[in-house]
Amino acid sequence: MEKKYDENFKIVFQAIRQMLKTDEKPKKRIGFKVKEKQKAYGRLKSKADTAEFSLTPRAQKIWDAIPGQIQMKLLNNVWCVSCRVESGIGGNVSGKVSKGMLVLQGRCTRCGGSVARVIENE
Repeated sequence: MEKKYDENFKIVFQAIRQMLKTDEKPKKRIGFKVKEKQKAYGRLKSKADTAEFSLTPRAQKIWDAIPGQIQMKLLNNVWCVSCRVESGIGGNVSGKVSKGMLVLQGRCTRCGGSVARVIENE
């Protein structure tokens, strides 16, 4: 076809050859890649920081059985009714066991309203 119509479609065939010559560049991906594992939501509490916690002995035993990073995720994932957002629990956190579940009560880290976190036993 190229030999037969070379004179008439010279520009078209040059464009086709040029498109065939170009190396296909890898497509750019949309989004981002995570280069390292996700860190905990906050810093782990030291012994000095736990003074604001007042847990009953049974509640303390359940709380201590939870790994530190999971504890931080639990404390930073509380729904606040006052400010209507996901927030953290802070202030003077108290805890007790009710119906076999650990119940933490404290203040919203955003607005200071009362919040609670229920942690089910497995």
